[in-house]
Amino acid sequence: MKLLLVRHAIAEDAELFARTGGTDAGRPLTEIGRKKMRKGANRLRSQVERIDVLASSTLLRARETADIIARAFGDIAVLERQDLSPHSALDSLLVWLKARPATATVALVGHEPHLDLLIGVLLAGIPRSLLNLKKGGVVLIEFAATVEPGAGVLRWALTPAQLRSLKD
Repeated sequence: MKLLLVRHAIAEDAELFARTGGTDAGRPLTEIGRKKMRKGANRLRSQVERIDVLASSTLLRARETADIIARAFGDIAVLERQDLSPHSALDSLLVWLKARPATATVALVGHEPHLDLLIGVLLAGIPRSLLNLKKGGVVLIEFAATVEPGAGVLRWALTPAQLRSLKD
């Protein structure tokens, strides 16, 4: 399996958004965040031929990021998963990932530090921070067969700027 982990793009400032009565779950991407993610998603196609399953956190900023990726890959469907929310336990997400076909390319759009802890589990078998994904950053982890803790191989990690600088 190929597993793409994507941190949501640049969102509205949390404190400012809260002062206007907004909730964290409803915090949207900024216009700059959308623009940068559109370019990054289009350039991601040069590294990943297809995405078979695209799943997102239920929080608006992650869903908007996933929708941008979905459009870049031919309007694929986006699944919302509660276990991609920032403070969710990783257990149910790992069970779900194990059930995906070994030949699939799966993309997950979520948040820090949740994604970083997931990376630690997948690469080293422990929920420990190994990377710090920037907003709009992407990691590709591959598995020889099914997803198992510690069995992943890091193929690449791209900052948002590196992703946007790739050739079409």
